[in-house]
Amino acid sequence: MKSFLIKGKDNKQDLLSIEIEISSRNEYKNISKHKRVLMPVIKWCISLDINGHKLDKDEVFVEDVFFESLCYPGHYPMFTCTCGIFGCGGYYVDVVHDNEAMIWTTQQSPYEDKTIKSTNRFVFSWSDIIDFSEKLIQRLEELQSLMISNELEFRFDLEKYKDIIQEIKIKRIEDYNI
Repeated sequence: MKSFLIKGKDNKQDLLSIEIEISSRNEYKNISKHKRVLMPVIKWCISLDINGHKLDKDEVFVEDVFFESLCYPGHYPMFTCTCGIFGCGGYYVDVVHDNEAMIWTTQQSPYEDKTIKSTNRFVFSWSDIIDFSEKLIQRLEELQSLMISNELEFRFDLEKYKDIIQEIKIKRIEDYNI
């Protein structure tokens, strides 16, 4: 399932979108040397697009870090290697906040298609970041429901993510009332 955000009227801002692929099946797992049990397995993959271009699938988006970056500007290990070890192949994103936008500057071209010309600087409006974040949370809630129904552990702190989004919305309202 794919969610796209609508680009701002000034077309100067970048567009961040998300796609989550979820598959489930049952597999036999060895629980001892002589005993196997049929167990549910859920595989999922989150992929991002910026301006309609897929980001490299070898770089895994780290959701916890993304939500942390919404609170404070800084230097974040937002993408990691598919093996899960940041030092193996991940990269940092420098995050800057201003009144109108959240700005990402990446260490390398994030696109899967390396022929795409990129300045490695992306400007996302706060309204688009909020919409993207809410869609991400919604998709993670769907994943959580599927995992819980199959008695599997779900590792994301969705309530924390929702609180962060609520704080950002309140801050945006306060900024406009000043």
